[in-house]
Amino acid sequence: MRKHLAILILTILILVACAPQAPATEQPVIPSDESYPNDSYPNDSYPDEELTAAQQAAITAVSKTLNVPPGQITLISTEAVEWPDGCLGVHRIDVMCTQAVVPGFKMMLEANGRTYEVHTNENGSSVVIVPDVVNADELEEMVIKQLAMNLGLQEDAISVVSSSDVEFSDSCLGVAMQDVMCAQVVTPGKIIVLESEDVQYEYHVSTDGSLVQPATLALMWSREGGIAGFCDRLTVFLSGEIYGSQCKSQPDGTIGTFASSLSEEERQQFDAWVKEYGEVKLDASDPKGVSDAMEVKLEFYGLGQSSLKPADEQALILWAQSIFQKLYQ
Repeated sequence: MRKHLAILILTILILVACAPQAPATEQPVIPSDESYPNDSYPNDSYPDEELTAAQQAAITAVSKTLNVPPGQITLISTEAVEWPDGCLGVHRIDVMCTQAVVPGFKMMLEANGRTYEVHTNENGSSVVIVPDVVNADELEEMVIKQLAMNLGLQEDAISVVSSSDVEFSDSCLGVAMQDVMCAQVVTPGKIIVLESEDVQYEYHVSTDGSLVQPATLALMWSREGGIAGFCDRLTVFLSGEIYGSQCKSQPDGTIGTFASSLSEEERQQFDAWVKEYGEVKLDASDPKGVSDAMEVKLEFYGLGQSSLKPADEQALILWAQSIFQKLYQ
């Protein structure tokens, strides 16, 4: 009897061992000493087939930025929007934005106990994480650094004259620029006025620091028409930002600063004009009726009281044209 029982038990064990086993659910090994995302992540449940490409791209962007696995990121909401420009409504220093409406999404994601706002285009090929709100001291420090960099100044030589809260009526923070379209949305922010060497410089800043707009305009130059079909624009701010745009090779525009774009001679000449002359409007266009006429106009906003001398009118136009060419070299 015992012999038969032993044989029966042995047979059962053999059958169990040979039976097909249910496949084990393999979880990725997540090394504790490596950064995310790595080759072992995302796991089989990510990307989620139920998520759109834009949602997956937003999760991936937050994952890389925060250095956390995608599985620890929760998608809270997704809202279809039309962004006013190629920056998806989030602007940064030294970044020019295409001025065209971009369909996309505004998403809210949660990770590490915090909520993050993410902007994407429709297919997720462009993703921007909206920066956190920064305090007033950080905003002031931000514009001081920008002014110092633009003009080659020491930061301790720049002081804050005033800093006031304001609600701007558009995404351009109340500063109109040539050929720049502004979304008509209320944008909370600050007007910060800086001073260095008895010259004041005004900046408009959004509360999260994502929009920094110089506001002390110094010069606007435009060239349009002619045989070559020019359509060039140059905007110069007293604080040293230089913006250019054209409808030919680089329609998205480009940006420079006094420190990066002006020679010492060009800088000294411009400073001299600013101190001596006041507001000036020049029109160096070809006479009307001329075939392939070219229109050249310039507006200058100096701090002085004198009227521009005839000898300096052409020099000022040539100065603006030279700076524009440097931006597009």
